[in-house]
Amino acid sequence: MLTKNKRIFVFDNIKALLIVLVVIGHAADYYTKESDVMRMFFIYTYLFHMPLFIFIAGLFSKSAILKDTFKLEKVANFLILYLLLKILYYFTLNTWFGNKNYSIDFLTEDGVPWFMFAMAAWLCIARAVRKIPYWITLPTSLLISFAIGYTEAGDFLVLSRIFVFLPFFLLGLYIKPKALVEELQSKTLKIVSVGILLTIAIVIMTQIERIYAFRNILSGRNSYDKVRGLEPITDDLFAAGAFLRLFVFLITVSMCIAISALMTHKRTWFTVLGERSIAIYFFHRFLLFIYHHYGLNEQLEKIFPNAWLSIYLFTFFVVAILLAWKPFEMILRTIEKNVAKLFQPKDTLVS
Repeated sequence: MLTKNKRIFVFDNIKALLIVLVVIGHAADYYTKESDVMRMFFIYTYLFHMPLFIFIAGLFSKSAILKDTFKLEKVANFLILYLLLKILYYFTLNTWFGNKNYSIDFLTEDGVPWFMFAMAAWLCIARAVRKIPYWITLPTSLLISFAIGYTEAGDFLVLSRIFVFLPFFLLGLYIKPKALVEELQSKTLKIVSVGILLTIAIVIMTQIERIYAFRNILSGRNSYDKVRGLEPITDDLFAAGAFLRLFVFLITVSMCIAISALMTHKRTWFTVLGERSIAIYFFHRFLLFIYHHYGLNEQLEKIFPNAWLSIYLFTFFVVAILLAWKPFEMILRTIEKNVAKLFQPKDTLVS
């Protein structure tokens, strides 16, 4: 995001933190069934990391959405990245690893590629509603996000996630980056933010057994009847589901504000991770697949029986950093440039 030719680094820094948490979170999820620490980490990060990432995506999509000419090449680029991930996953898991039960379905997605498809959808939805006042679109998007949990939309066309997280994308679209940056520098807000993040961390650590039963609400892909944590509380899922979503949203928004308020506004060594977050997101799952397919943690556990889990997570912290290497970014840039050429008027292609 540019203002007066100066990049606002705080958003790249936030994205850097978020993409590292995405990578480590996916690594941690392999062990949430057997480790309370992994469960705590999973719940804490999943409360905010994708909603905040999506909010910033909306913040950075203004030019593609609001200009007179809609940048369809942006939509096409995300759809192509989605298809590429689906195809590459199939060849990795089915052909390379020999998992013949893994099939390819371009209309349904429950893994990493969902974000690419959802981005294409959010761009189109935001374009369609751009002239409608925010005081209509935001409340409407919230109501839809609550209502989708009563359906079995699930992973088909990523419908559930698209509508659950749509309010965050639209909020990013409507907020002015410069005004937001000024608000985030409030000293009072920073103090309150520390309190918010610590309080939520303490609650999760002390109540992890109860709270983890609600994990299905965090992904955005599940209907309310799949949230086990509701079962001991009430039989009336119709009423409880929407209230639970609202409660989670309030926690999520408070954490997103807190994380943003505490982030440095200076360019740092990790800023580049935010600038290249899509490349990190695109490639990291392949390395996780390979790592676990060849049982590397079993070897790690034999060598470091008391520290293997920490070493494993640190390894994928390093992986996130290495995937910010320019060649990975250039692969996606090359795809993006070639997609853009398809949408250029023919006369501009002639030199």
